[in-house]
Amino acid sequence: MTKIIYDTFMSYLSHEDKASAVAYAIGLLEDGKVDHESLYLDLLAPSLIHFECTLEDEALCIWKEHIRTSIIRTIIEASYVSLIKRIEHVNKINVSIMVTTPAFEYHEIGAIMNTHLMLLEGFDATYIGANTPKDEILSALRTYNPDYLALSVTNQYNLVITKQITDEIRRYFPETGIILGGNAFRDPHNYLAIAHDKVLNSLEDLKAFAKEVAK
Repeated sequence: MTKIIYDTFMSYLSHEDKASAVAYAIGLLEDGKVDHESLYLDLLAPSLIHFECTLEDEALCIWKEHIRTSIIRTIIEASYVSLIKRIEHVNKINVSIMVTTPAFEYHEIGAIMNTHLMLLEGFDATYIGANTPKDEILSALRTYNPDYLALSVTNQYNLVITKQITDEIRRYFPETGIILGGNAFRDPHNYLAIAHDKVLNSLEDLKAFAKEVAK
């Protein structure tokens, strides 16, 4: 990912030029200048993580963030057809993962992108939505019986509900593995007290996990 590509894309976002941002990102994919991994991790994710607002614009930050999120979501959806074509040629791993965010966690773009990255690594991954109440997560586990549940958490205020969910999973679904990911878990202290089997916070982590379970 070159600085010119990044700066050009960020310029479109800063001006909230959705049409140009989407066309530019999809054009990069179609021209082979980036793959999905680079698009997600080097362009889209940083554009959300490094979103800044000046003090003068502080009152506008919420809706500006929503606009940017909407643009990123459209790019992900527009790139899905090419993603499917790539997945067709991926060696499949017979491991299923259900991905979600817990109740009160509305940041879902990371969870969606990580679901797609899991698919590219051969996992049978399914995203079931954001802000998912504990009882609904348990119901989905009962219905789909995945090998792993992946919980994506951005807001540290949601660590308490995450612990409640993982405690109940250990109690009622001890055979289901628990994966934690998201900005809230970049600090190891935030997951020490939360039941889990894996913490995946990078593509390297995911690739290593894929090799581990494929053995």
